[in-house]
Amino acid sequence: AYPDRQSAVRAAPGWALTDYDHEVVVPVALDKMSRVIDWDYPILFWLERELRARNGAPLRLLDAGGHVGTKFRAFRDLLDLSRVQWQVYELPAMVKAGREMAVSEGLEEQLSFCDCLEEIEEADILLCSGLLQYLDMPFPDFVKSLPARPRVILLNKVALREGPSVYTLQRGGPTYLPYHIRNKARFLDDLEALGYQVVDSWRIQYLAHQVASHPELGWSESRGYMLQDRNMARVS
Repeated sequence: AYPDRQSAVRAAPGWALTDYDHEVVVPVALDKMSRVIDWDYPILFWLERELRARNGAPLRLLDAGGHVGTKFRAFRDLLDLSRVQWQVYELPAMVKAGREMAVSEGLEEQLSFCDCLEEIEEADILLCSGLLQYLDMPFPDFVKSLPARPRVILLNKVALREGPSVYTLQRGGPTYLPYHIRNKARFLDDLEALGYQVVDSWRIQYLAHQVASHPELGWSESRGYMLQDRNMARVS
């Protein structure tokens, strides 16, 4: 367990990669991420409600940390995404691979990619599925950097704990990634300060973790959230 991201990165083995911005990391767990997993169903539920509420009107979605568009591919068999403009914000290596895959599959008109904040387009919905543990900036700062406030934010697999925030290292293929476990109360306060209300929350029990070298820290909790701008009417 480490007090900050930089300390975690310095503690990684010298041979390990410490971020996702490498071509060799693209295929790691790609097949699994491209399928619907148990914890995706709350996201599917709320996304389907948002689509219904628009009665066929176009919807713009920003998938931050969306790999090569894995959730788009996983969800399109269960939801009609034909009216959704789906933009993925990712690291350059992922963006390059994602664009090539989208072109090869004829999806480039609907599934787009960018690797810098300036290229992010306005979105009705912000989706962050498994992003927050790896995000290298405070989440409120990221939301404030967007060109417009999303009406809805869908978060999934957020690592939280009751005590102070800590970082640890997560092994994945050739990587040792700094992994942020946030203080739960502070995180909820941040969401409130951003002007979003928690409409729904769910717990992903089997994604709880314990830092093996620090059992005194206890277990983390993995949660998902459906957030809505307090100035907007709740979806009926």
